[in-house]
Amino acid sequence: MINLDDLDRIKQLDRSNVLGSIDALPDQCQQAWEDASQVEIPESYKEVKNLVMTGMGGSGLAARLIESLFWQELLVPLTQVHDYDLPGFVNEDTLVICSSYSGTTEETLENAKQAIAKKAKWLAVATGDKLIELAKENQAPYYQINPVNNPSNQPRMAIGYSVLGQLALVNKLGLIRLTETDLEAALTAMADVKRENGVDIAEINNPAKRMAQKLWQKSIVFIGAQHLMGALHTVKNQLNENAKTFGAAFDIPELNHHLIEGLKHPESNKKDLLVFMIESSLYSERIKKRVIVTKDVIEQNQIECVSWQPQSQKKLAQALELIQFGAFVNFYLAMLYGIDPAPIPWVDYFKEQLAR
Repeated sequence: MINLDDLDRIKQLDRSNVLGSIDALPDQCQQAWEDASQVEIPESYKEVKNLVMTGMGGSGLAARLIESLFWQELLVPLTQVHDYDLPGFVNEDTLVICSSYSGTTEETLENAKQAIAKKAKWLAVATGDKLIELAKENQAPYYQINPVNNPSNQPRMAIGYSVLGQLALVNKLGLIRLTETDLEAALTAMADVKRENGVDIAEINNPAKRMAQKLWQKSIVFIGAQHLMGALHTVKNQLNENAKTFGAAFDIPELNHHLIEGLKHPESNKKDLLVFMIESSLYSERIKKRVIVTKDVIEQNQIECVSWQPQSQKKLAQALELIQFGAFVNFYLAMLYGIDPAPIPWVDYFKEQLAR
């Protein structure tokens, strides 16, 4: 296990500069908001009766964030698709947003083709390649990401582009209401996280480094609620891909109806599991009470539980604060395991086998 204050060793392990992409996350968000807000979208797109957002892995996380952040404000039903097929209701009154960072994700390309066949309104989000070409061929709007703030060139580390780009598009359509003030608060919150958790901050004063030490050699159960569930899925995905560590995410109140009975066995849960509880001052009072009782149940089952709470007081800011903090934690956990966080050999192997 390496010393997290050994900057030379960290640089040796981080050969693709994943840390650079983590540091640039606020810049990605700012750039994506500005660029996507300039995309020309036909007025007819504002008259849709339902919204479908498609994407796999990191490209699908924006849909989760939008749904959890704007659940009570969304003016039309939102359906997420993380599969090959669009739902049967998709028609000319549907807007389908197809997101693939590379522009080559086969599930998302199939979604776009089905949207065209169903005569739905659709738009693309990608850096280029087949998805952007398909949009151009069919005269569909598109946001082409210019990934200048993703030095690692890892699609999953371009989360700022995916999330803020799609937020800007949905906001421009009038389906949600997001202001410059909301964005500024979020960027300020992310900057605060960077200042407190950057690699040059010693572990003794660095919350993310200390959290990574607690997560080391554990299987992680993430628990959150309400507006933070989309962000929590983002953190969980990056734990899987960057730290090569098992993690699963559950939401309150749903987990109170089943998961709390599943903690007892196997006996190894007591030493192998760690619950990462995300709290929030913006949760409803009923959820806050459930968080307290859930922590009590976890502790009675002799499973370690650590808590973290964002400091900002706006929902979007809290979500992006969590994503920024989680990115640092997962990076430092990868360092503790002595691995380069960039390669994803099993995902690559899987794609190779499918292509045969």
